[in-house]
Amino acid sequence: MVLCTAPFEVTARNIARVLGLPDYPFLTVQHPIGSCTLPELKARAEIAYQQALPILLKV
Repeated sequence: MVLCTAPFEVTARNIARVLGLPDYPFLTVQHPIGSCTLPELKARAEIAYQQALPILLKV
């Protein structure tokens, strides 16, 4: 599974497609993350966690 920020979603999908993995699971978080405060980063991590669960559990 890959995690990227929203502006890189198109690039991530294109790379997966070129590598022959058009359905490769990945999730996105709001951009940017480098300048986030700890509470903002935690909130984004919680969203990513919720996105990741079905991928990791194959639900």
